[in-house]
Amino acid sequence: MLIRPEHIQWITTVTEGRRLSANDSSVNPKTNIVTTLKADVDTDTTWIYVYATALFISFLTTLMAAYHMRKLGGDIFRSTVRFVMTSFLLSSSLHALAGGIFYSLLIKSVHLWLLQAEHVAKKQSKSDPYYSNRTTPSPSTVSLTQLVDGSGGSMINDAVESILAPDDNNDGGEAAYLSKITHESKPLSNTLTMFLMLENIFLVLSAYWIVLLTRELYKLAKITHDRGSQNERRVIRMYAGGALGILGIFFVVGLVLAIMHRGYTHAFRFLNMLELTAILISVTYAGCSLWSLKSKGRKNEHIHGMMMASPLYRRLKMLLIVCAVFSLPYSVLQITLLAIPKDKVDCIPDYLVGLVSMLYYFFGAAQAVVMGSSLECCLRVLYPIIPAHVRNSPQWNAMRLSRRNEGAVLFEAAPPPERPVFVTTDIESSSALWAQAPQAVIDQAQRIHDDLMRATLPKYNGYEITTAGDAFQLAFHNIADAVSYCIEVQLFLLQAKWPSQLENLIPSTKTEREFGLKCQLLFRGLRVRMGVHDTNIDEEGAIVTQIHPVTGRTVYIGASEMIGREVGDVGYGGQIIVSKRVAAFLRLHEEKVSLRTPFLLDYYGTHEICALEMNVELYEVTPKLLDARRKIFKKRHAEDEGKPSVDGKCAKHHSQNHTESSSETTDESRECEECTVEFHEQLTPPQEARTAAAKAMWKV
Repeated sequence: MLIRPEHIQWITTVTEGRRLSANDSSVNPKTNIVTTLKADVDTDTTWIYVYATALFISFLTTLMAAYHMRKLGGDIFRSTVRFVMTSFLLSSSLHALAGGIFYSLLIKSVHLWLLQAEHVAKKQSKSDPYYSNRTTPSPSTVSLTQLVDGSGGSMINDAVESILAPDDNNDGGEAAYLSKITHESKPLSNTLTMFLMLENIFLVLSAYWIVLLTRELYKLAKITHDRGSQNERRVIRMYAGGALGILGIFFVVGLVLAIMHRGYTHAFRFLNMLELTAILISVTYAGCSLWSLKSKGRKNEHIHGMMMASPLYRRLKMLLIVCAVFSLPYSVLQITLLAIPKDKVDCIPDYLVGLVSMLYYFFGAAQAVVMGSSLECCLRVLYPIIPAHVRNSPQWNAMRLSRRNEGAVLFEAAPPPERPVFVTTDIESSSALWAQAPQAVIDQAQRIHDDLMRATLPKYNGYEITTAGDAFQLAFHNIADAVSYCIEVQLFLLQAKWPSQLENLIPSTKTEREFGLKCQLLFRGLRVRMGVHDTNIDEEGAIVTQIHPVTGRTVYIGASEMIGREVGDVGYGGQIIVSKRVAAFLRLHEEKVSLRTPFLLDYYGTHEICALEMNVELYEVTPKLLDARRKIFKKRHAEDEGKPSVDGKCAKHHSQNHTESSSETTDESRECEECTVEFHEQLTPPQEARTAAAKAMWKV
């Protein structure tokens, strides 16, 4: 548009009260007014320079982080987490680029206007009668309309009035530039409108990817298995389709508004508030996910045998912190600026709006640092400037070694031992239950079961090896912890808040009580069978450890691991079955284990493991609080003994027709002495079977 006489009121406001010295006859008031205006505009556009700088820094850092993700190797379309993370970094990078270009063009337009005004003032000063009469009127009496002849074109438009008409107040006028032009409904030029629309679109996409990234990290921290390559690609296609849909909707709506209302005006107010609300929703979702993981015991986990802060929980926590610090204040402030009346915008101090906006424009850079770097990376960057005596100190080397781990060590436990104690759990009649229960009930019951199993694990230094459906395979450092864990979980299962629809779906979900002097709850909700078996290299061969390629967890291969899985399949729901060596340890150290939860130990029978050509002697552990369960298990065991075996070669149980109870033993010293002898008498598999089991790859 052309430079119009209306612009003179801006200059009048700026120069009011600034009188030229009467003795300084060499200064042209017209030129001085433009020079003063230029200086004031340069001062008041400082925040815009800061915004542009912050956005370009964010653009470079997010682009480098996305490139780093690519350099890690592998196909990003095979991992949903990697795809979502890369997409978020690209969206943040494009958002920062569009915003940086917008503010750069805005600065350029302002300076073009000032150069043009200065040129007009100098041109008219040659014919001004001011120099002939040597009088110096005050700026208020100077005919300021002589500065504007209407013939000079301008690349600027009405939307920069708040920048060209600065004031001396510490208000939110200049720093809250976008909010102010939205209130005043003054359109931007087509070029500025285009880049501002792109910035807002990529802002919404960033919020979209934050929600998906939070969802994927939450699911990984909660469930330790992958979808498989086909399902991963299907989910990636679904996420990409959602992003394209959001991109198309906001682009079409923004384009229609820009055409109908001549650029970015008051019509964009609702759309802008919707975009900022998307940021608030993404931050809230991340916070709820973090709280859910913490409340369900997923804050910590065992990594290579050490109790550490879960890397996934830690990553999600850092994501939430960055969102809360860098984007949450900006979203709240901008929604407030858009919601309050126009004349109240200037009541908010410039420094507050400026600092909050600057933090927001550094949001992409902060996320890039969180996702693409680590403390080890920072130490490498700072290494050349760190003094030699610090680099060579034992404390420095110890810190560098400790930081190679993903999480911070909370308390030490021995690494995964060479002789782990295996605990295998499974839900009784789960296939029949899932075939009858509604999907919502299945999901809720499975979630309660999994959360309870994992929440109790850190207390006893347990290590989750893997899950397969509803079965868990765990490893403990000693027998006392393994048995105490099983007893405590059995008690917790009775108190869990199971869905009411689960009751009586199948016999194994029926609630049972013992009525006597005191009503005792025996079964409620899902019934979980458990098996405990320790490792003995001398009798069962060596245990081989490997890192699972998908879950990254330590897995065990060997005869002891196979026996542990077989022992876990023997019992009934709610029953804890242990092998002979475990029972011998419990009898010798009953006081140590009973300090936590008193228990009863009964002989169960023998179980033949056909694959290893061996029989194992089994015992039953029952919490004293659930003593009445023993009668139910004995009755079911006796009924099963009378049924013909499915496999003629391998009978499941061989009863010895005698039951022992540690509470009913009359000669405890003799029994302990016999157990000590029996500790090394358990039948062992042939050498060929042990070798074959050690070479077999354990499968999920």
